Amino acid sequence: MKSDFVFSPLYPLPSSFNALKNIPKQLYYTGNPNLLEAHFKIAIIGTRRPSPYTKNFTFALAKKISQNQGIVVSGGALGVDIIAQNAALPNTIMVSPTSLDMIYPVSNAAVISQIAQQGLILSEYEKNYPPKNYSFIQRNRLVIALSDLVIIPHADLNSGSMQSAKIAIECNKPIFVLPQRLDESKGTNFLLQNALAQAIYDIDVFVGQIFGKQEKNNDEFLRFCANMPTFEEAYLMYGDLVLEYELEGKIVRENGFLKVVL
Repeated sequence: MKSDFVFSPLYPLPSSFNALKNIPKQLYYTGNPNLLEAHFKIAIIGTRRPSPYTKNFTFALAKKISQNQGIVVSGGALGVDIIAQNAALPNTIMVSPTSLDMIYPVSNAAVISQIAQQGLILSEYEKNYPPKNYSFIQRNRLVIALSDLVIIPHADLNSGSMQSAKIAIECNKPIFVLPQRLDESKGTNFLLQNALAQAIYDIDVFVGQIFGKQEKNNDEFLRFCANMPTFEEAYLMYGDLVLEYELEGKIVRENGFLKVVL
């Protein structure tokens, strides 16, 4: 389905993309690019066939994140993605698997159009680029890279969401999942069983912990570090403050990049 979105190249690229092995050459956007400057961005991704339990949880969690001025990042797909983004409006960023002159999937066109008007949509494809098998994984890597942490409410064992979990692990992004019955979400249960994710048992407690830590550490330098700059970039701007925060455990150095400790 063709869109009538007006879109432009985005300069510069988000510095959090530096953690990726294959950084996009260019990004295009429609909507509000100021959302990229938000202090806290959270990916919510998952199955296209969520249970009623997962739907209710996803909507309530995304709504609560938005109410705390957090930004929900996702891919606009059926199921968990679009439920989370609809609940988070206008505080949501969508990464598209197509160029921005197309809307995909068509069934989500109404919400995607709202995101374009009120939130932000990004794509690494210039024009006339339809969805392809590999463009979904390409999209997911950008969703993960943009986010400070990743929430996967429900996922099958062999799924795109589990591929995204692998990217999150490679990028050292914390993963959180929804506790599910044994046979209903084998992917998230695998992550829990292998200590690759933490469970969210109470939405209010989780949001309070996350945003309480954010408020406590809400200073200029930590906001700078939230974009995962290199040690050299940070030291050039802030000098010995980098070493102080490292000693205090507020930041860590991983593969030459600085990361805020949640």
